[in-house]
Amino acid sequence: MHTGGRTILTPISNKSIVLRLIQKATENRKTEPKGILGKKALQKSIYLFSLKHGRFNFKWADYGPFNVEVQQIVQDLMHGNRINISYKPTHLSGAVIQNMQYNTSSEPLEEFPEDMDKTLGHIVRFIDGRTPRNLELLASVHYWAQRQQLQTGKYDAEYIYQRLTELKPRANFTEHDVTEALQELEKGGFSPVLEK
Repeated sequence: MHTGGRTILTPISNKSIVLRLIQKATENRKTEPKGILGKKALQKSIYLFSLKHGRFNFKWADYGPFNVEVQQIVQDLMHGNRINISYKPTHLSGAVIQNMQYNTSSEPLEEFPEDMDKTLGHIVRFIDGRTPRNLELLASVHYWAQRQQLQTGKYDAEYIYQRLTELKPRANFTEHDVTEALQELEKGGFSPVLEK
C-alpha cells in the first residue's frame, strides 16, 4: 500500500509465508526435486522459520514438532491451485511423498518484509539436499534441546537421545545422530541455545 510517498506493508498472513517458502524452494533449490519434498519437510522448515519470527506454535507429534495450521494451509493451497503436487515413491511399499511446487501460473504473491524473505531464503539453502527424515531429526533435536534448557538451563545429546528413543523408538536415531544434528543446527545458524 502506498501513502504519501511511503510504502506500508500490510501484515503477512501465515498462508503467504508457507506459499513463499514453497515458491523459494521451487525456484532456488539446487538439488532435485525442486520444491518442498513432503509435508514433513514443510512442517520442519516452518518450524525453523518460527524460531526467528514466532509466527506458528508447534507441539510435539509423532514426527517431531507439528503445527495443525500448516497442514490446513497446505490443503487450502492445493485446492486453490497455488501449488502443484507430484507424488514420489518411497522405500515403504505403497507409500508416497507429496512434493510441493509453486504454481507459477497462480496470482502473484504479495510483497514480503525483507527480514522474513531473508529467513525463508536461508531455510531453503539449509534444507537443500536434506531428506525429510534428516529434517525430522534436526527439528526434533532442536525441540528437545530447548525443552531441556527450560527445565535445567542447559542441554545435552544424551538427554535428547533418550527422549527421542522413548518417543520415537522405531525411528532408530542414535546418540551419534543427535550429536551430529546439534552440530549441523549450530553450523546452519539454528542454534538451540535459548536467549536470556
